[in-house]
Amino acid sequence: MSFRRFAHVAGAQTRWSRGAEVVVVGSGAGGLTTALTAAARGRRVLLLTKESLGGGSTPLAQGGMAAVTGHRDSFELHAADTMAAGAGLCDPSAVRELVSSAPLVITWLSSLGARLGYGHMEGGHSRRRIVHAGGDAVGAEVHRVLSAAVRDSSVTVLEHAVALDLVPGGLLVGLGSGVLDAGLVRAGAVVLATGGFGQAYATTTNPRGVTGDGLALAARAGAAVRDVEFVQFHPTVLWSPPGNGSLSTNTRPLITEALRGAGARVVDASGRPVLGGRDLAPRDVVAAAMHAAMVSSGVDHLYLDATPVGREVLESSFPTVTAACRARGVEPSRDLIPVAPGAHYACGGVVADMAGRTSLPGLYAVGEVACTGVHGANRLASNSLTEAMVMGRRLGARLGASPWRTFPVSSPGPSGLTGVDPGARAGLAAAMSRYAGVTRDRDGLATLLGFLDRVPGSDVLDLATVEATSLHTVSLLVASAALERSDSLGCHRWKEAA
Repeated sequence: MSFRRFAHVAGAQTRWSRGAEVVVVGSGAGGLTTALTAAARGRRVLLLTKESLGGGSTPLAQGGMAAVTGHRDSFELHAADTMAAGAGLCDPSAVRELVSSAPLVITWLSSLGARLGYGHMEGGHSRRRIVHAGGDAVGAEVHRVLSAAVRDSSVTVLEHAVALDLVPGGLLVGLGSGVLDAGLVRAGAVVLATGGFGQAYATTTNPRGVTGDGLALAARAGAAVRDVEFVQFHPTVLWSPPGNGSLSTNTRPLITEALRGAGARVVDASGRPVLGGRDLAPRDVVAAAMHAAMVSSGVDHLYLDATPVGREVLESSFPTVTAACRARGVEPSRDLIPVAPGAHYACGGVVADMAGRTSLPGLYAVGEVACTGVHGANRLASNSLTEAMVMGRRLGARLGASPWRTFPVSSPGPSGLTGVDPGARAGLAAAMSRYAGVTRDRDGLATLLGFLDRVPGSDVLDLATVEATSLHTVSLLVASAALERSDSLGCHRWKEAA
């Protein structure tokens, strides 16, 4: 598989350099936690973020953090629910590490000043173990607390910085939001915390900058990658007609499944339930059932009936969802909410253990960019923020341990290929949604790979080209991995088995 690279372009244009013991790429929950923990143990940490410190997916998380906090719950039950959602592909040891460490993360966040609530219910969970904040704004609270802690720490933050490629001794980095000012960051350890790749699809809950940069960089460097065919589609994304002028990009608000936990149900246009009582099943089950219902009825969306929840609960417990609906002209206490599945979470990624170690010495990965085996073929709701912070604390402690070892990060030489023309981005997303979406078939995936082979190139070193190239790389990974998996499992479903 040939990937487009930047080393041959950026390497000839580097104009600056700097160094750090630990370089963290990404400012979501995993990256911030890693940076804080390593810095607290005396490491010189440089944190790179492609946007401002408030960007990325973490601030948008609605549901919560899964952790055993009640006396009627147990680590064994949390692990069993995780394994069931993962369709038999989870790594039991990684799952045990997650569930046993989750309460410690909640305690740590509280010590930093997080205002948390307890006891929400979500799909796939057998107990009310979802720790939340602001009703449906846990991500914003987590990011508020961690960002403030980073600003008060010794961590150096470099905003509007995008990682380009690993090179011997460090990382090529571009600064800016247009044409990039390329430079070299020398590092003893490089930590990828760049999140997922939802923007590879035409409809996603992920913000515009979530373009798979870390996964693409690791794949180009030769790191082991696993389970990328398992792309979780959130069943209830707020649907809007294509071309709606009030919306920019392909990002749509999600409607948290905690709302279904409070009594909302998926229905058709006439208000009839369509899931046969499976509204609180794991996300892959609900998304596939909704997709099948949409195909059989020839419609492009269904509805969520939240009227039984009531206006008071909607406004007090689900203010983010309520505001998003009202911004689209939908009154959720009275109207049916139009919804459809949208790309949400990557279950696979760079192979890593729960302390972030990858197959390449000196390269680490935490959070959604990593594949630890916790999620298997499908993520259990609200395990992700928890996993990112469990990994971040473990990795930060490892990097802060004495004696300190500097690893020479290295990667294969540049391929000589160009980047990808940003003008291909919309067509790429449409092709991914059509051929590598909720359900797939072999002819469609072959068509997708043919399309990817023909995308036009670009030698311009700007942010748009970097993002388009990352999306092209992860699309190749997803399509190729999907073709190699013969069975329908979790998020990967062949059309005949949907």
